Amino acid sequence: MEGASQFDDNPRRRLDHLIFQARFLESLSEGVILIDAEGKIADLNTNAAAILGGKVEDHLGKSLSVSDWGFVREDGSPLPSSQNPVTITLEHGEGLSNLMVGFDAPNMARRWVMVGTTPLSFEGRTAGLVVVFDDVTRHKRSEQHLRLLLEVSRLLTSVVDEEEFLQSVCNALVSIGGYALARLDAANHDRQYSVETLHIAGYTNQASDKEFFWSETEADGRGPSGTALRTGKTEVVNDVATQPDYEPWRDTAAKFGVSSTVAIPFGLGARTLALSIYDRYINAFDDATVRGLEEIAKEAKFGAEFVRSVRQLETALTGTITALGRMTETRDPYTAGHQIHVGALAEKIALQLGLDTKTAALIRQSGELHDVGKIAVPAEILTRPGRLTDLDFAIIKRHTTVGSDILSKASLPWPLAEVALQHHERLDGSGYPSALRGSEIILPARIIAVADVVEAMTQHRPYRPGLGLDVALAEVSKGAGTKFDGDVVAACLAVFADGYSFE
Repeated sequence: MEGASQFDDNPRRRLDHLIFQARFLESLSEGVILIDAEGKIADLNTNAAAILGGKVEDHLGKSLSVSDWGFVREDGSPLPSSQNPVTITLEHGEGLSNLMVGFDAPNMARRWVMVGTTPLSFEGRTAGLVVVFDDVTRHKRSEQHLRLLLEVSRLLTSVVDEEEFLQSVCNALVSIGGYALARLDAANHDRQYSVETLHIAGYTNQASDKEFFWSETEADGRGPSGTALRTGKTEVVNDVATQPDYEPWRDTAAKFGVSSTVAIPFGLGARTLALSIYDRYINAFDDATVRGLEEIAKEAKFGAEFVRSVRQLETALTGTITALGRMTETRDPYTAGHQIHVGALAEKIALQLGLDTKTAALIRQSGELHDVGKIAVPAEILTRPGRLTDLDFAIIKRHTTVGSDILSKASLPWPLAEVALQHHERLDGSGYPSALRGSEIILPARIIAVADVVEAMTQHRPYRPGLGLDVALAEVSKGAGTKFDGDVVAACLAVFADGYSFE
């Protein structure tokens, strides 16, 4: 460094010169701290003081030890003293860069900084170091909220129950958002201003829901949740201890180490709900953070409504499938329950093959409707005892194309129509209506084909008595790899070996 030759071998004098030069760092947006050889703060610019909290003079002579600042790693776990960048640089003379560190400053929410250190050496000795850091707290929170939004979106595709979805949102606010507690409360309209906790996540398992933050005997809606529900506006409390209007709520909050909270109201159907989020630190909910959490509350509302709609559609679909299946059975009372049996067995085979539960459920539904085309077959043919004529059989074979047409026009989910069309196809091309071969037949239809044959052979028909399960399984085993999919047959045998029964 220019002018260094004028100093003697006293590291302190050299450090004083660096402090003098540090005055020129006031124009920088970064925080800059000068640390002496004992690990004490020799000087810092005003930006560093603002990020740490307080004024320059408040920090002079203090250390940046882990115990004093509660440093944490990026994942929120405590930073060991041996990994403190100040300690590493002082002891080993090693400069570090781009380290994400969190710390808890007095009267501030947790701050996040990107840290770099540079050692200051004099004749082979470490005279101190320079710490340069950027405040990335806002970026960290934005990233956190984005991850929460992505998780809420993911839940839409994996959760099918409205209450399970809402509980999962609370769980995500704690596990991903890092908040101490998340609650979803509802206004109890039977009792003025009383609050009922629907879902809760966090470290409150030491207390019951009623004990934590709310007393149902209070009639004035005390507490952030009650206030938000009563006013219909977001309620923000950044320092619980200074809120005299929240007795006895604040005492219980203090007991569990909660210092700030936000309660966000929203309507969901006939219910008025409040999503309440709690942090360990005061001043945790600035305007930007509150806006981000309000966006998450909106997504939770949309998601719950979406999941409810999907469930209603699934219920309607189930009712439609049941009605269509019963309509078919009225034409052929001798096969009553056949489609239900085929669907149930097909679902078990699908699960045995390792298919996911949603796909297996669709295959079950396709089995419950695979013979719906028999509605177009005259009842006297379906119920006639004895052998069928070639003309009779030709008429019956039409049920595959008729069933496919019906289900296609009804806009029912895949693979219902395809299974109705293909369930009599065989791998060797000997099936109907299109003589498809091998992989030309979709897997759900190959599963239904096996389940259909097994169920039909075990049950009584007008033209023959039931042949029994052993005969039916022997029949599909004989055709494994030629007429029937070998893996499907093996899965079917395994299902019955595990004790499955049509009853």
